[in-house]
Amino acid sequence: MAPLPLFYSSITVLDRTTHREARLARVTKLYGFASGAHVLPALMAEFGPACRDMPILFLEEPTGISPLFMVGMRPGESCFVDDDGRWRGAHPPAYVRRYPFIGGDVSEEQQVVCIDGGFTGLQEEEGERLFGEDGEPTEAMKNVVAFVAEYSDAAKATTAFTAALKELDLFQTINVEIRAPDGTSSNFSGFSVVSAERLEALPEETWLDLKRKGYLFPIHAHLISLTNFARLGEMARPRA
Repeated sequence: MAPLPLFYSSITVLDRTTHREARLARVTKLYGFASGAHVLPALMAEFGPACRDMPILFLEEPTGISPLFMVGMRPGESCFVDDDGRWRGAHPPAYVRRYPFIGGDVSEEQQVVCIDGGFTGLQEEEGERLFGEDGEPTEAMKNVVAFVAEYSDAAKATTAFTAALKELDLFQTINVEIRAPDGTSSNFSGFSVVSAERLEALPEETWLDLKRKGYLFPIHAHLISLTNFARLGEMARPRA
């Protein structure tokens, strides 16, 4: 069985019969669930708005190469979620904005909307209804469906993007060291970045192909993001 996605304790399909009375209540700490994650999944479409906030790295996994936002200098600790569950940066990643929802594929053409079965905000007493008395999706639910579909499309575009960069052998592994003002430091290995030297050495026709596909902008946004390691150290909570 495949492991559950980050933050999800179980996956439940939202159904107009089973969840006819379901409501989505406000949670007191909006992004509190992400306070223990030092990396988050990233989408290519987010590289631009996020590159001034946090480093964007790549991780090679059995299913392919995944882009990640590094949001903490220590495992199990996010620098971007404060004690009140608010996001401290300018761009909360789409992955945390989509939670507690997620898409589930029934077939190549059909997708269902699912929710984290452990999400405490799903209840029947208060909050916005997901389905009307007639069983049809409410505006709130329609917005969820649209965002989940948008995320799915962006994820597919991201997969194509990273596959193209891997085919061009543009990735190089790096070691990351982050220092905090209190003198503590953290080291990470196993992450990859785009090699600026290999990028510059590409033939002109390959450059033009990357440009036509819209890949040059996210590549440069990724390279700009690598200046944010020092910021993570500055944002880190002091060790007790």
